[in-house]
Amino acid sequence: MTSTKKSDAPITTAELARTPKTNEELRTQMASEVEAFLAQGGSVEKIEKGRRVDIPKKPENKYGSRPI
Repeated sequence: MTSTKKSDAPITTAELARTPKTNEELRTQMASEVEAFLAQGGSVEKIEKGRRVDIPKKPENKYGSRPI
């Protein structure tokens, strides 16, 4: 999760530490990845708060469904 390393190696405790330095490195990495995505023709949409892709399902009533 550092800005210079991309490998399949396990994440270390130091990489998981939420220090200001680590947070800034992650912000920098994410900003460069977003810029690269946009430079390749990608786009970003703003979605309204609370919007869901999956429609909530009606709860199933299983009361009395088993024989005595």
